[in-house]
Amino acid sequence: QNQFIKALAFSLLDSTWELKEDVDEGKIREFKRIQSRHPELKRVASAWKKLELSHEYKNRNQLREYQLEGVNWLLFNWYNRQNCILADEMGLGKTIQSIAFLQEVYNVGIHGPFLVIAPLSTITNWEREFNTWTEMNTIVYHGSLASRQMIQQYEMYCKDSRGRLIPGAYKFDALITTFEMILSDCPELREIEWRCVIIDEAHRLKNRNCKLLDSLKHMDLEHKVLLTGTPLQNTVEELFSLLHFLEPSQFPSESEFLKDFGDLKTEEQVQKLQAILKPMMLRRLKEDVEKNLAPKQETIIEVELTNIQKKYYRAILEKNFSFLSKGAGHTNMPNLLNTMMELRKCCNHPYLINGAEEKILTEFREACHIIPHDFHLQAMVRSAGKLVLIDKLLPKLKAGGHKVLIFSQMVRCLDILEDYLIQRRYLYERIDGRVRGNLRQAAIDRFSKPDSDRFVFLLCTRAGGLGINLTAADTCIIFDSDWNPQNDLQAQARCHRIGQSKAVKVYRLITRNSYEREMFDKASLKLGLDKAVLQSMSGRDGNITGIQQFSKKEIEDLLRKGAYAAIMEEDDEGSKFCEEDIDQILLRRTTTITIESEGKGSTFAKASFVASENRTDISLDDPNFWQKWAKKADLDMDLLNSKNNLVIDTPRVRKQTRHFSTLKDDDLVEFSDLESEDDERPRSRRHDRHHTYGRTDCFRVEKHLLVYGWGRWRDILSHGRFKRRMTERDVETICRAILVYCLLHYRGDENIKGFIWDLISPAENGKTKELQNHSGLSIPVPRGRKGKKVKSQSTFDIHKADWIRKYNPDTLFQDESYKKHLKHQCNKVLLRVRMLYYLRQEVIGDQAEKVLGGAIASEIDIWFPVVDQLEVPTTWWDSEADKSLLIGVFKHGYEKYNTMRADPALCFLEKAGRPDDKAIAAEHRVLDNFSDIVTQQPGHLFWPPGSALTARLRRLVTAYQRSYKREQMKIEAAERGDRRRRRCEAAFKLKEIARREKQQR
Repeated sequence: QNQFIKALAFSLLDSTWELKEDVDEGKIREFKRIQSRHPELKRVASAWKKLELSHEYKNRNQLREYQLEGVNWLLFNWYNRQNCILADEMGLGKTIQSIAFLQEVYNVGIHGPFLVIAPLSTITNWEREFNTWTEMNTIVYHGSLASRQMIQQYEMYCKDSRGRLIPGAYKFDALITTFEMILSDCPELREIEWRCVIIDEAHRLKNRNCKLLDSLKHMDLEHKVLLTGTPLQNTVEELFSLLHFLEPSQFPSESEFLKDFGDLKTEEQVQKLQAILKPMMLRRLKEDVEKNLAPKQETIIEVELTNIQKKYYRAILEKNFSFLSKGAGHTNMPNLLNTMMELRKCCNHPYLINGAEEKILTEFREACHIIPHDFHLQAMVRSAGKLVLIDKLLPKLKAGGHKVLIFSQMVRCLDILEDYLIQRRYLYERIDGRVRGNLRQAAIDRFSKPDSDRFVFLLCTRAGGLGINLTAADTCIIFDSDWNPQNDLQAQARCHRIGQSKAVKVYRLITRNSYEREMFDKASLKLGLDKAVLQSMSGRDGNITGIQQFSKKEIEDLLRKGAYAAIMEEDDEGSKFCEEDIDQILLRRTTTITIESEGKGSTFAKASFVASENRTDISLDDPNFWQKWAKKADLDMDLLNSKNNLVIDTPRVRKQTRHFSTLKDDDLVEFSDLESEDDERPRSRRHDRHHTYGRTDCFRVEKHLLVYGWGRWRDILSHGRFKRRMTERDVETICRAILVYCLLHYRGDENIKGFIWDLISPAENGKTKELQNHSGLSIPVPRGRKGKKVKSQSTFDIHKADWIRKYNPDTLFQDESYKKHLKHQCNKVLLRVRMLYYLRQEVIGDQAEKVLGGAIASEIDIWFPVVDQLEVPTTWWDSEADKSLLIGVFKHGYEKYNTMRADPALCFLEKAGRPDDKAIAAEHRVLDNFSDIVTQQPGHLFWPPGSALTARLRRLVTAYQRSYKREQMKIEAAERGDRRRRRCEAAFKLKEIARREKQQR
């Protein structure tokens, strides 16, 4: 038997046939192992054989009976090339079933590559389960750019003896990564032909237009498996998004799908949808498969508002009275939703309202004759009914040996609960969106170990409600309910899942007679959609229940009911609640639902959540409801209509905003929750229209100023998409006012401050100023990019300049939230304007007209300093690319990298290919950050991400500035030498004259 041998240091063409006896046996074994990694196995439906018994996996692990059924179903779909959804209820082990399925595929000779996409909080658990159940080589692809590059170099690719990549050969069998990695569009992941992808928590794909779906469509995925415990959360549209991703040819049209199933009003529609879903979705509930699972008992505790909370609740309604009285019109909806959020914070704890904590502490201190040693704790607890309840409930649970999970929607609410636990000396763990994956798993392990002393686990409902196993706990407290009750069920399933041997108690805290109670009753009806479509798929009978969304009228009704209760409630109810002990509260103020394992599933019994009877003094449907409410509450109508004075001194300013637009960048996150959209409309009077500017227009001008720079008024105007009619003079006025305001709050380098002042000061003759070789322009930015403080004073006084009156930001910008945003962003704004001006004046210079005229980069004459070539964006990057980058940023704008790449005058189009048209179009909207969306073209070089290109641009500008600084130092040294030489010559002449005079004498 002969072997085909390729000798080292020779090409494949020089390979020869040799006798088997002459070849090293170890090499033959290695060859067979490598060859068997990626055979071209053809999947034939007839090859599927049902597994009658579970295999014994690594560590002698075996599947439960229902898990074996799940693996058989997954294998059947794989052989039949049917993408599918494993939709078992939370806690049934979808992770283990998926891993066992991949192991079975591996056993038949398909050694990957397999891809697992999961939330950050669960990737450590995925890796642990892979190592527990299989021998597959599994890697986690996550972390910084440097760490990912090391993973690529050492763990991903097989290489030949010369270090070259072997196409289609990988060292790993399965790769685990996060949704964020997919969103960042890693080209190394898109280049791999994945044999199977498993997407955990796949309801993340419910929005058909989300970027995650778009990124996944660009990947080569042979077989798709979606894992989700909540395939139907709100609407049938969300289900279509999942089905279209799985089988686009079978579900091509959303309109046709919604035409058939959009409303689900008839039994026939439901049955037809179930028939479509049944072959591609497997859905089991815990009580279907685990008859011995401990029951779950949910107790709804109605909590009173404290007197402090009532005061703030009423104050919020008074502050927003003008919005409430307008009703739920289209333009007024954001204001009503903001009001609801403020009321929700008040129900949780008034400390969440900006400025309230200091006032409450002051009032509490004044009310105390003797200030107790635990003054801050007492004030915190007695300010909120829910915390009063927690303070009474936890000692009872602690004494009973229970372990507790507390879920809240708000990270700041978790902060308050954490302060409480610290002061009460309860040991705890915490997970929210700010805790990294490895730290999350460490916290779970500390809480779950048998001898753990941790009593409480604080979790953010959405960050801590996914894929986490906390069966060590037997008590769950829902501090504030989610708009979507499926998220609360996900949270409860952290402890009520397979493996739980103790009965689980769930305490849900609801504020009585508030909008929160009404909201919960409405939200619980959303579960009807889940029951109608999915429940009978697991062999159950399900009635079609009302499928309701929050309509405008419902939102209005929620606010009205809560407002009515706020004025009709007895003042001493809050005090009585604080005085009751926990046993009295649990006896008198609770509704309990016990869900046995034989029951209809872990969904709420709808009849248990009927709202209490409404009072009839004021009809909720009365069109003059708010005016009558104000009269009943003894409010001064004239005062309310003229100016809303909330008890809170300053409005809350969001740190992260998701308004009803595509605003995403961190520059735009400083909106106020309680502001009216009326400020954005053009003023009706001519005088006002020319002297004040709305928040939206100011944001757009600022954003485009940071793209095109000072003086590019026409570009800013043409790309701004302004709501009102704007002129170039308007744009210049806003830009000058923005920079004036930034100068007032900038605390950095005085040279930079002086340059900006000289730049924006109007020229006396009205012509455009050209600043070159300015000391504040040509020096490199000090370390940290914020500028260093210096002792020297400014050479100008902003307040004494006459022209400032015309560009006074306090007059032009009436929106306080925008000015606060600008104050936070002043360093960034000034440094960006300075850099773009430097690029235009000192780098492009007199070539600007040729560049804007469309001349190709090779014809542009630009001087280049010496630049470090070690830190280039990608391996093919050279001086030609540097030149095109500088020209492109000047021509197309800052971070317009997709537009630059498509420009035939630059070198990028030929090298990296044209980007996707959608990315270019989105980039022109500026408000979406598409610079990091990398679209790789076959046959072209790799296009680096936007962050790498921005870093290169800064290095180039810094190199120019340092080169200029070196030249200046040389000139100054030469001038000093010249002055020294002239002084020496003058001294020598004087000595010579003195010597001659002496000789003459």
